[in-house]
Amino acid sequence: MEYVCKPKEEGGLGLRNLEEANKVSCLKLIWPILSSKSSLWIQWIHKYLIRQGSFWSIKETNSSGSWIWKKLLKLRPLARDLSKMEVNNVETVENTYRRRRLRNPVLKQIESEILNLQELGLSQSDDNCRWMRENGEFRTEFLTSQTWNLIRVHAPRVSWFKGIWFKESTPKFSFLSWLAVHERLSTGDRLLKWNPQANSICWLCNTAMETRDHLFFECSFSAEVWRGTIRGLDGVSPSVHWPALIRRLVTGSSDLLHTFLLRYCFQAALYAIWFERNKRRVGKAPQAATRLIIFLDRLIRNRISFLRKKAGNKYEKTMEIWFGSR
Repeated sequence: MEYVCKPKEEGGLGLRNLEEANKVSCLKLIWPILSSKSSLWIQWIHKYLIRQGSFWSIKETNSSGSWIWKKLLKLRPLARDLSKMEVNNVETVENTYRRRRLRNPVLKQIESEILNLQELGLSQSDDNCRWMRENGEFRTEFLTSQTWNLIRVHAPRVSWFKGIWFKESTPKFSFLSWLAVHERLSTGDRLLKWNPQANSICWLCNTAMETRDHLFFECSFSAEVWRGTIRGLDGVSPSVHWPALIRRLVTGSSDLLHTFLLRYCFQAALYAIWFERNKRRVGKAPQAATRLIIFLDRLIRNRISFLRKKAGNKYEKTMEIWFGSR
């Protein structure tokens, strides 16, 4: 999926694209070369590879250096856009440079900068190499996370990520919910696209085509499980329609503990129903909706008990809210 290597806010899993991560790692190697960091490796680079020139003037066709050095040279256009040199010590320029008749516009711009520096006067401080930040400013340090954000391909921010990724969720529940949001579960309607002879009828109610929206929770069986689990947490008649449920998870409640229970119940119910559906699909004995409701009640109470021990008083009243909704 194209969304896997995107931040969670953009609909992904928060994994790093290997190509982008490798590019950032190479830029991080370029940074000490430009900033003249005093390490044995940098000294060796300047003595045997850069020599009398500069990092910018070396030809890519040069046979010197390893494959990683050639990789760094290829990234110079990107590094040039992300870095700049702050010239502070202009003593050499002051003493040696004289105005010339230049035709090349780039050289004219360089000359203009040199003349401006001469007018500003001398400075004994060292030149500083600066690296770009996300806000467009240049600072004297390299930040990997911000550099990655500068070079990666961004995607639009999704509205539903808060309802799927939240603190103290169960990872396998959140992952399954993420797949469901992207409609990547192998439901009946998707199976038909791969195999026109596949059985596309809902395995829980045996009355309608199995789609994501039907399975969560318009199906009579899954609706009973959902309403039996959520009960008084979300009003008298909680919605069973997917778009409305996702909006409800995003907005949450004014009470953080109530919001946590609402989101956790959704993901736990989704996971239990998908597990029950798969069991029936491979021929195992079906469970009644009441049995699943009892299972989910026990699962959620166990989660609350764990959080009360782990997080101190933060989740102390969660069990009280849960029992109050029964």
